[in-house]
This record gives sequence, structure tokens and C-alpha cells, in this order.
Amino acid sequence: MKRRPLYRRGLVALALLAAGLGACESGFDRNDQIVNSLRILGVRAQVESTDGVNWADADIGDTVDFSALVANPTNDPSLTVTWLACVPVPGQVSPCTYAPDLVDPPKLIPPSSDPTPEGVILLGTGTEIQYTIPDEYVLSQALQGLIKKAQMNINAECGLYLEIPLLVIAQTNTQTFTAQKNFRLTPWRELAMAPNSTDPTLQFYVRNANPPADGFILPASLNDICQGQVVSAAECVSDDDCTMRGFTGGNCVNSVCTGTIAFPAGPQFVCIPGNLTGQTYYDCDLDGPITVEGGGPAHVEYPTVTWYMTGGSLAGISGPNNGGTPSDQARTFTGFARPPGQFTLYGVVRDGRDGEGWVAQDFQ
Repeated sequence: MKRRPLYRRGLVALALLAAGLGACESGFDRNDQIVNSLRILGVRAQVESTDGVNWADADIGDTVDFSALVANPTNDPSLTVTWLACVPVPGQVSPCTYAPDLVDPPKLIPPSSDPTPEGVILLGTGTEIQYTIPDEYVLSQALQGLIKKAQMNINAECGLYLEIPLLVIAQTNTQTFTAQKNFRLTPWRELAMAPNSTDPTLQFYVRNANPPADGFILPASLNDICQGQVVSAAECVSDDDCTMRGFTGGNCVNSVCTGTIAFPAGPQFVCIPGNLTGQTYYDCDLDGPITVEGGGPAHVEYPTVTWYMTGGSLAGISGPNNGGTPSDQARTFTGFARPPGQFTLYGVVRDGRDGEGWVAQDFQ
């Protein structure tokens, strides 16, 4: 591979957030895949756009659809979901990096959308919210700082993004569950003009898109690479389409069938179709962006699926043990044996660059 001879202030030390979240119960770092209580299984940012791409990275002025995959297996009607973000306050430690504050995250919820003296912002409430990134001086200065750093240091040309921490708090009258998500802010409009400009330093950050999650499929074998019976997320035009496809008690909502569908007895292979190999992107070392022969980004996303269910059992699919690229099956398949009665199966796809997608389906 050829090497062509981050700046991440993280909005004033936001990059330190991950080190301060040890006391925060997270839906993303737990191994227990049986979901029998309130859980947050995924958090996604999707920029509203007209180009047909499900962008995860936002710029100032973008409207972002934030959504959380919240499992509420007891259907507790008191469920509320609150979204917080932290912005810098000069000379103060952010509560998002201060472990004692994270022992009881609901105490961080401000009474309004105005930032608290500690820099906590209430973005909204609900499993799905919209938020428009404001044209604030601190944000624009931070993004311009990234650009200046890239122009001065070749090892910073791949890191033209800020990771803004989000805290998502799910609460009922008896339970509280909090998860953290890093949301990328990048000056993508300015970077998009770079290939047509004379500034090569701004051509090496690839704007991230969320990985696709197009439903559950039951392939006949591991050799079928996710080809087989579709058992969820069926596209529809009318309620009749859902009835014909086997969905019970469901309707056509947002062009996707809701309700339950029959799941066969006995162990089954389950996979999530989509782009099993994700975007290519640049990584930088001290010599600058790493490229393949002839130019182009050397790194490839390999999205992986985390599986959860309200009952039943999983059998993981073994991948190669030689340190090579994990197989498609190892990353996107599972072996699943259903429980008796109705259950829910969840598959959360992550690309390793703060992009997410998921499928959740009730089965009978």
C-alpha cells in the first residue's frame, strides 16, 4: 500500500467522554442478549437529505432525525425517552465526562432546551426526534479548527469530524436505562467542494452513511449469503399486501408491514441483508492518508450485527481465526432457535464509524 506524504478538540474535550461513562448503564456494551427488561439497543442519527443516501454525518444547518431502538417488553405505558447533548463550557468539567453525574443521569435533564450552566442541552423527547444543528459560533469555530489542522498536518486529513456525545435516557415508573451515542459533526459541504479545488488536504475524509438493515431472511444454509425466505420488514403499499405476506394483526405503515409473522420451529439460520461490505474510507498515520495501489482509500467497513431477542437462544456463527477479514456469515448471520409463544427478534447493524441501522420484528 502507498502512503501519501484528528484534530479532534471534540468541542473542548468531548473526546474524553468515553472515559467518563463507566457508571452509565449502556445498551451497547452488555453481552446479555435476552431482553426481559427496559433496554436501549440502538441509537441512530440520520440526516434529512434529498440525494437518497442515509447519511449519518451532519453539518451545521442540517436537520437530523434521531431515533432509538427501545425494548419495552412489558409494554409499560409510562415509558419516556429523553435526548441530551453536551456542549463545552470553558473552565468547567462537562457532566458528560464526570462519572459521579452519570450515576444518576435523569438528574442531568434540563427544564428546557436552553443549555444549562454545565452545558447540557435537551434535544427532545420520544423514541424519534428531529433537531436542526444550530449555526453557533463554538461549533463553526471548532469545524474551522479541524480544517486548519488538516491543512497544517497530513496525519489530520482523515479526521475532519467532531464526535458529539448524546445521552439517551429511557424511563418508566420503575426502571431507568441510559445509553450513550457519539454523533459525528463534519463540514461536509466544504469538503464536498475539495475535489474541484486546489486544496488536497480536504479530500480525505469520507462522509459516513448508516449501514442498511433490510429485514430478516432465513437462508437454507450458510452458503446462500442471505438469500431465502423474507420474514420481516416486508415492503407494502396497502394493508392487503401485509395480509398476503403472512403478517397477522398488522398494517402497512410507512411502506413497511407491521404486526406479527410466523417463525418456523427448530434451529434456523437468520441474517440481515444489505451491503455486507460497507464504505471505503481513508485512515491516516504520520505519513498521511493510507491508500491502495493507484490511489483511493485503503480501509473498508465491515458492518456487524448484534442480535437480541425476548426469548429463545442464539448460536453464533464462527468466523476465520487467522486474523483476516471476518466472513460475511460471521458478521451478519446467527443461528436462532425460537421460544414457545410470541417473541421479538432484534438485529442491530453497526459500521464502526458511528453509523447504525436495525430491524425489529414480532413473531408468533
